[in-house]
Amino acid sequence: MKKRFIVLGEVFSEHRALRFREECEKRNIEFKFVNIYKSVLTASGLYDENGKLIEFEANDILWGISNLTIGHFIARKAEREGLKMWPSKDAVDFSDKFLTNMFFAGISVPTPRTVFLNSYYIDRMVDKVGGWPCVIKKNVSTVGKFVEIVNNEKEAIDFIKNTFDQAKNNILPTNRIRFLLQEFIQESAGVDYRVLCLNDEIIGVIKREAQEGFKSNVSLGGVATQVEVDAKLEAYAKKIMKEGKLFYAGIDFMKAGDDYLAIEVNTSAQFKGFEGATGINVAGRILDELLHGVNKKK
Repeated sequence: MKKRFIVLGEVFSEHRALRFREECEKRNIEFKFVNIYKSVLTASGLYDENGKLIEFEANDILWGISNLTIGHFIARKAEREGLKMWPSKDAVDFSDKFLTNMFFAGISVPTPRTVFLNSYYIDRMVDKVGGWPCVIKKNVSTVGKFVEIVNNEKEAIDFIKNTFDQAKNNILPTNRIRFLLQEFIQESAGVDYRVLCLNDEIIGVIKREAQEGFKSNVSLGGVATQVEVDAKLEAYAKKIMKEGKLFYAGIDFMKAGDDYLAIEVNTSAQFKGFEGATGINVAGRILDELLHGVNKKK
């Protein structure tokens, strides 16, 4: 039976969807894109934008590139039916930045000091991350959105209020709006390292540098260059992959002295900037790993 690769996302023109389709065509794999925001999810199944039930088949491989909250429910259905899907139902926790920070601390991987904001008494919390200035983040967000450096309690509260104001006109029913404070590492402002991993292998590492401001995301104008993985980065990344039971992830680090601090785990990491900087065929590598059944359970 011919295999089918199904991408669950929001916009078909997104780089990952286009690249997966291209690599599927090379391998004679049927490609299907499902817009999860125009689909209807019920307890019995997923219906496409035309109201037709999407019939999953035994050889299907599902890949989510948008909204892990919705993907979490689809992943549960996929698991019950014995289908391969990434991110898995358990990987959804890594979309939560505070849970990820707790995970790093729990496996003894260095990470910036972080506080979960549970009230507006921010001056009582900020000392736990080293004081002002510090970084404030929306707990679930992507591509550098809703992240700022704040210098006092007023700026932090303004950030929270502005985030809610923006959400009023563009909020999903699944959106989880919470916030955290994080230690600001001055020496690494505007620079981070993305380690792209597949199973127990490191595909490669890019250094991302902001051209202005402190956000190094390539989607926000940051410049990516390929660098060699050193022993510490390799050890931390492999430990995160193993302990997190991860199949694919882009793990972000920042430099702190002669060590690295783990920041985030992106279980459906974008790879446009990575492919451009390294020439590595990430989409092809992912498909080959899935097709050859190397998705080992750890």
